[in-house]
Amino acid sequence: MQLPLKKIILIFILPVVYFGCNLNEYDPSVYKPKAKTDFGQILFSLPKKYWNHPIGNELNSQFERLNKATPLPYEKFFEIDFIVPENLVNKLKNKSCIVVVKIDPSEPSFIKPTYIRDLWANGQLVAELSFKNTDRALHYFSTSSSELINEINAFYYQSILMGYSKNNTINTNTSKKFKLNIKAPKEMKLNKKSKSFWWFSQLELKKDQNGTHEIQKGIVIYNSPYTSENQFTIHYQQQIRDSVSKMYLKGTTKDSYMISRNDDLAPMESEAMYINDKYVFKTTGAWKMVNDKMGGPFINYAFLSKNNREIINIDGYVYAPNFEKSKLIRELEAIIYSALN
Repeated sequence: MQLPLKKIILIFILPVVYFGCNLNEYDPSVYKPKAKTDFGQILFSLPKKYWNHPIGNELNSQFERLNKATPLPYEKFFEIDFIVPENLVNKLKNKSCIVVVKIDPSEPSFIKPTYIRDLWANGQLVAELSFKNTDRALHYFSTSSSELINEINAFYYQSILMGYSKNNTINTNTSKKFKLNIKAPKEMKLNKKSKSFWWFSQLELKKDQNGTHEIQKGIVIYNSPYTSENQFTIHYQQQIRDSVSKMYLKGTTKDSYMISRNDDLAPMESEAMYINDKYVFKTTGAWKMVNDKMGGPFINYAFLSKNNREIINIDGYVYAPNFEKSKLIRELEAIIYSALN
């Protein structure tokens, strides 16, 4: 089956490669600490003269984009920082994600990014990008940053999933029907189900300066017949999501139910991609409760069943007033991502 795709994003895990750039301090026999679980933070190693240069500005623009699914003031997709190369190994080598940028006239015109796992710390990803000059570096980051971002996200998801199990409530209820093996926390509980709908959630208590608050992370799975390629559009996906939510995702007050916002302050966005050769239509946005004051971000993956007869939607949503949402939604995306591996 051929699906329309204006913009294809390939997500895959590159083989581990060991590389130079003064990164050859790697010694597998040396004890290495555990990397920080600072998912969402990226450390860029490059000479200081490039920090306030168009290259540094482009890195900020691409990696610190605002996530408009989060409430005002918007959170960033990533937080980035810079360090000069000579200070990297001695000071911050236990960061979970490090990107080393080299600009060297002796380099070939193009070198694919190289990646190494567990270089200075266990649970770490280090990427190296080498460019012949600043123009080539600027061109790469302005046109191809999504390649690096997807590789970093895949690393984050795999790291998060190491703490989850396939022995969970989601798999117990859906693996036989969909033949998917989803990793999830054991604390995720089944709330409601029907013939083509399953709603799972996990409740946690978190404290801030104002007291203790309940947060909720939810996974919703539903399926529908596949009839047309037009089902992989924002318009259709919002329609099906809202119809399912109105029917099943009720609030605590009378006549309250969940819908997608998709307005100027919280527009829905989409991305078409392949994950392990599987076509996925990803939508992100914000949800709200009709006749209630609840709301938060959501993420949704739509893809075909193994027999290509149905569309499977796996939706993750967060309700966490008073707390940052990016970390929580990343944890949910890791769960969804596991269904495609």
